[in-house]
Amino acid sequence: MTYSKKELRQAYIARLQQLDLNTRLHEEKRLTSLLFDQPEWMNAKVIATTLSQSLELDTSPIILHARHENRQIVVPRTLPDRQMEFVALNEDTEFVETTFGILEPKDGRVYQPDEIDLMIVPGVVFTLSGRRIGFGGGYYDRYLDKYNGDTVSLSFTTQLANENEWQSDQYDRHVNKVLSLPETD
Repeated sequence: MTYSKKELRQAYIARLQQLDLNTRLHEEKRLTSLLFDQPEWMNAKVIATTLSQSLELDTSPIILHARHENRQIVVPRTLPDRQMEFVALNEDTEFVETTFGILEPKDGRVYQPDEIDLMIVPGVVFTLSGRRIGFGGGYYDRYLDKYNGDTVSLSFTTQLANENEWQSDQYDRHVNKVLSLPETD
C-alpha cells in the first residue's frame, strides 16, 4: 500500500515520540559506533551534520568524536527560498534561534558543497536503499542536488520503511547509505 509522504511523516514522527529511552540510547550508541567504522567516516576531513532536535538521533556524540579526531564539523544555516549552507562549528560559534526553534550559527566560515567530504543527512523515514522522507521543507533535497560527496543517514529501527510505502517525486534525493540495526538487535 502506498501512502502520501505527509501521512507517513506524521505516522513516523508519532513512532519516534513513542520510542522508549532505553531503546533510543542503545540504538544511538550502536549507530554512532557503526558510523565511525564506515570508510566514508574514516576518509572524511569535513563532516556535515545537524544540531539535533529532541526527536532526532542525538548528534552530539558524533560532533564530539569528530572534534576528538581533528575533523571539521559543519552545520546547516537556512537561507531564503528553502536553501541552506553549511558553516564551520567551533568553540566560539555563536548561535541564533530560527522561527522553527532551531539553533543555527550566527556567522562563521561557509563551506562549499565540494569542500564537504561526508554529509550525515537527517530524516523521519528511511529505506535501506537510501530513500528518505525529511521534515517537509525540502532543504536537504535542494542541497543534495548540488552535492556530490558521500551521504549517510542513521536510522532508528522504528524509522525504517518498506521500499514501496510511498511514491518518490522528481525532487527527492537519495542518500548513498542508510545505517540501521537488525530488528532483532
